[in-house]
This record gives sequence, structure tokens and C-alpha cells, in this order.
Amino acid sequence: MTERGLASWSDGQTTRERVRAIATTLTQPRSVDWVREEAQVSSWQTAKDELEMLAEFGQVQIVDGDDGNPKYAPNYQQRYFTELTELINDHTREELREEVATVQAQIDDWKTAFDVESRDELEATLTDDGLSSDEIRERNRILRRWEHTEDNKRLLKHALELYVPARELYPGQGDSANASNLLSQ
Repeated sequence: MTERGLASWSDGQTTRERVRAIATTLTQPRSVDWVREEAQVSSWQTAKDELEMLAEFGQVQIVDGDDGNPKYAPNYQQRYFTELTELINDHTREELREEVATVQAQIDDWKTAFDVESRDELEATLTDDGLSSDEIRERNRILRRWEHTEDNKRLLKHALELYVPARELYPGQGDSANASNLLSQ
């Protein structure tokens, strides 16, 4: 326990485990120093070695930083395939279909609420005369949620398309034991 009475996120983790924990949750390119500090690691070389190993295995990718030094960035492709695999393994086809309906219902609600047919149409209303700054901010918030919802719908679509072939490759994987992890908020 820390002095504040809460367990540290890093309790019980090795130095390398802490670097992996930070690196695999990156949302933007970061330097070795940034990852080292966030992972509470004193050795720059240890952090660099672990990041290079993660890059070698495709967990992160190395990109050129603005300062000419390498940075480590998320591997979005691998994350997507991991999410896809988890959906297929953790849910039945019926659950995935129901989640598609739930996601579409949310999109339909936004279409009705703003009297638009698409997210692009809602975005075009941002410059309408007569909208207050609060109304514009609300529409921006909805646009971000709508985009995220469409991404989830696309992921669900791919999970359904690949469901049977994936299950044939690995029969017996999860039979909806983890049905509480669906995408909707």
C-alpha cells in the first residue's frame, strides 16, 4: 500500500512488465524516456530493450520522431485483430447480431434527434446560423460518439463475417461465457 492507502498500479510487476503495460496502451507515438517515466523504470536501456522487443513482435511500431529520435507507436492493426478475435471467442453469433441492432438503434436515434441521414450531414450543420456554442459543442460530442459507434459496427460486421471460419479453425472457443464485454456503452 502507498501512503495514500491505495495500491500502486505497478505493485508486483517487474520492470519489463511495467514497460509492456505502458507500451501496449499507447494512444500516440512516445519516446523511450516518456515510456520509462510512465512505467516508473530507472534504466533507460531496459526500457529501450523492452520497447525494441515489443516492436520486433509487432506489439508496437517504431516511427521517426520530430526530433529525429525513434518513437514507439500503437500497432492499430494488431489491436483491431485482437479485438476481432476477442469478439469471436467471447460471444455467440446471436449476441453479436444483437449488438449490431443496439449500435444501429443508437445511430437511428441520432438521425432522428438531429433530422439528418448521416454523420456527414450532422457535421455540415455545425455552421448553421442560430446554433449556440453549447449546441455546437453537443453536436461535436455526438459526432465523436457517432464515429466511434460506426467503428464498433464495422468491427462487429467483420466479426460476424469471420465467425464461422474462425470457429472452424479453433473449435470450442468461448461459448458466450463473457457476454458482459460487449461494445455498447
